[in-house]
Amino acid sequence: MLWRLPNISLAPDVIFHIGPFPVTNTLLGTWISIVILLVLFYFGTRRRDLIPSGMQNFMEWVVELLLGLVESVAGKVNGKRFFPLVATFFVFIVVSNMIDIIPGVDTVGQIDAEAIQAAHTSSQPVLGFLLFGDISNKIIPWIRPATTDLNLTIGMALIAVITAQIFGFYTLGVGEHLGKYFNFKALLRFSFTGFVEFFVGILDIVQEIGRVLSLAFRLFGNIFAGSVVLAVFAFIIPFVSDIIFIPFELFVAFVQAFVFSLLTLIYLQLAVTPHAHVESEHEAREEVERNEEKAAAATH
Repeated sequence: MLWRLPNISLAPDVIFHIGPFPVTNTLLGTWISIVILLVLFYFGTRRRDLIPSGMQNFMEWVVELLLGLVESVAGKVNGKRFFPLVATFFVFIVVSNMIDIIPGVDTVGQIDAEAIQAAHTSSQPVLGFLLFGDISNKIIPWIRPATTDLNLTIGMALIAVITAQIFGFYTLGVGEHLGKYFNFKALLRFSFTGFVEFFVGILDIVQEIGRVLSLAFRLFGNIFAGSVVLAVFAFIIPFVSDIIFIPFELFVAFVQAFVFSLLTLIYLQLAVTPHAHVESEHEAREEVERNEEKAAAATH
């Protein structure tokens, strides 16, 4: 056998230490994504011509496109407040996802000497760094896309949900915002519908936790699966797999960035929207009866 399929590891691997601080391959991928973004924005903003061209034109087009999308959902006022977070999520996730198509990502790294020893094989690296046969997959990749680390996606999801709550408290006030989740006024009506309305508010708390899990696992699952597909097929049918799967992976990279950013925007908008007060059937009937009594008294 010339080579084996690569090992699939959910957890990131530690590749070196900075003092006591461990640096994983996904953390290195995160740093590379940040450097790429800094370079792009540097060249996009270093010249602020009245008639933009080149990188400045492209960056302005991206900003205007994202700002238009945010304002179409949240309006002019809230759109400008939500734009920095939503746009940051989008561009960071896109760049982090696209790192996976760079040659060497997930496939080039350091030899796992412990795994070779545990395999009890006579095979050894050729020229000290080339792996073939039984030990061809005994490698720790130096770089993995940042979004294939569940720690990062959970962190971004927490930022999105907590920021939405902060905007809710700031915009609606403490009382009205907490009233979305603890509707004691409905409970004090001592009716079935009032109990249901109170229970729905409690379910909204569970829903907020579910939003964190939904955002985190959706992004992680799709990008990690795409990364595995690229790595596996690169071993099975080299070069041909790149033609087939890289365009698809680029499409998924943009779609997942768009979905994460759009859901963040929707959560932010929901947080600053006051709960519509819906009267119970009993209250509505009483209001109609009072109006009828007033009308009858006025005719007499």
